[in-house]
Amino acid sequence: MNIPLDNLYHWIQGLAQHPVMLYVFQPHGSKDIFDLSVFRNYDQATVLTPMIICHDQEPLDFDFYQVNGNVDRLISLIKYQCRELPQSEINELIEQYTTTHSYPVTFPHQSNSEITWFNVINLHDWTILLHSEMNSQDVDCFSRVGFYPVYYWSHAVIARDWYRFAQFDVRLLAKKLNKTFLVYCRDWTPNREYRLKFLELIVQQKLTEDCIISTQHVNSQGMHLKDYQIQNSKFNVDIGEILRTIPDNNSPSSSSADYDVNHISSTRVSIVLETVVDSNKIHLTEKILRPIACAHPFVLAAGPGALNYLQSYGFKTYSDFWDESYDQEPDTILRLEKISCTMKQIQNLTQDDWQKIQCVAEHNQRHFFSREFINQVTGELTQNLNEALDFCLDNRGDNAWYWRKFIRRTGLIKQWPITTRSSWARRSIRELRKHRLSRSQNRPGPITGQ
Repeated sequence: MNIPLDNLYHWIQGLAQHPVMLYVFQPHGSKDIFDLSVFRNYDQATVLTPMIICHDQEPLDFDFYQVNGNVDRLISLIKYQCRELPQSEINELIEQYTTTHSYPVTFPHQSNSEITWFNVINLHDWTILLHSEMNSQDVDCFSRVGFYPVYYWSHAVIARDWYRFAQFDVRLLAKKLNKTFLVYCRDWTPNREYRLKFLELIVQQKLTEDCIISTQHVNSQGMHLKDYQIQNSKFNVDIGEILRTIPDNNSPSSSSADYDVNHISSTRVSIVLETVVDSNKIHLTEKILRPIACAHPFVLAAGPGALNYLQSYGFKTYSDFWDESYDQEPDTILRLEKISCTMKQIQNLTQDDWQKIQCVAEHNQRHFFSREFINQVTGELTQNLNEALDFCLDNRGDNAWYWRKFIRRTGLIKQWPITTRSSWARRSIRELRKHRLSRSQNRPGPITGQ
């Protein structure tokens, strides 16, 4: 199944009050810097246009994008990104970057020791970094090296598209309950191996007979569970017991963009195992929004405070019926243990409890598909994005000036569409000159803390 997301980025462009140049990962979901390129349906590329790097689907990882003196990969990236330039100009850039391990121009807000792969393709003093996480040290790190972080809940927009038929699907109303819990645990790559620990807890609590569990004995990296070596010792598990107790399920990667009616209608509660759990950051994806769209009650394993995050968007949770104190537990292992205890508690609820619980789930479904919810998400993005655009345009300096002269000297300006050399571009050049004369008055940087 192909999942097109181009319309999402057209939508983002439409919300911007200034012309912007989007960089997106192709294919979607990749984090490889070589897969990051100008949005293919955008035909206006100019150094005077603010850049937006869209890292809005996957969690940020500052360490993953640090150059760390990898000169060979740095040269390869420069050649790849500048492949349309004359070889002499490419050689000049390679010399600049490999000599300083920094920009061709030095900036007061950047530490050379923290240059990232994103900096290498950056043409601006400040570039917008679009992301979808809260309480994130990675966001703070990027904000120190020339990026203005802009938050919005991208998966809310994506999931409304993916699960849009759930609000009309009468099959979801035909309950044929035979299990209490639905547990999707399909991948357990190193940054998600906490899921193996959770499966072991389910086995230990003797909950497996009351669960539909979807997992893979071979993960997305082609590793079989019997050959897997746990990377984080705190997640050490008895892999043999998991293999003996929990059957293999080879679901395609497109499963995240769909819902299984039989799974939903035959269980009472989804146990949602989010992408990011072993961290203080909150990065909620379609995994939690699938049960919400299907009016399925849920228990959520995510970063601490994730339930409060949902409540801030108008959703209700289930503290009136079971213990949700797990959501405030900072220790990952203890949080998982508390969730397994909550599952035992849920097994003892009465039919009267379940009728009230379903009312909460139906409220969440209505709210998810409501105009009020999408207006909140859209308004949040619009405000954050346009504040960032104003900041980036007001704080252009040495780097923008350097690249403007470079592009004029190489003749690349002649390759731009006429629209990019319009009155807006001429006005932008005048503003750039004005800001260059008043750089001392520039603000020090964006305020983070999301």
